Amino acid sequence: MSFEKPWGNYLLEKIVETIAPETISYVPQTIAWKIICIVLIIFMINKGYQSWKTYQANAYRREALFWLSQCSLSNEADVRQLPALLRKTALLACQVNNNNHLTQSAELIITRRNEITQLSGNAWALWLDAHCTKTKFSHQTAALSFPLSSELLLNKLAYIAHIDLLDDQFNKALKLLSQQIALWIKYHDFPKNQLPSDLGGQP
Repeated sequence: MSFEKPWGNYLLEKIVETIAPETISYVPQTIAWKIICIVLIIFMINKGYQSWKTYQANAYRREALFWLSQCSLSNEADVRQLPALLRKTALLACQVNNNNHLTQSAELIITRRNEITQLSGNAWALWLDAHCTKTKFSHQTAALSFPLSSELLLNKLAYIAHIDLLDDQFNKALKLLSQQIALWIKYHDFPKNQLPSDLGGQP
């Protein structure tokens, strides 16, 4: 047995299939648009690279803030480390910011580090405030109802013979100091080619 016509719908035999148009290219066709695309790609790569460099450079900030978040203000050993944390962060900030500027010399880096290590008392508090507009280590806030300022704690905390963590006024001052340290770590900035002594260094 044979069939004269193939299987299927006989009504569709003479329908001619429509040829689909060619795929539209997303590649710019003119030189001007090609140049614009290349410039945009370069710009985006550069922005991505700069963002990556900034993220890498701020690793010390993240580490310092993590340590501070783990610091218990009810633990005397942790509390005594707060001034050292801030000093170490300042030294790392100096080194990282200098490394980001190719024009900085090794001599300038050493000079900055030496000045930071030698700062103490009011000069240290002034230097910290000069490098961060959001902190007030060198000012006794009028609203405070206790005599312990952040500046005093910053310079004496590591050497106080006995720390009374149950004292209400001391705890308030300690919390304020911790907040000031967190602000400095987050927002400090080093002006390019500027020595610590230019911004309130040693007396």
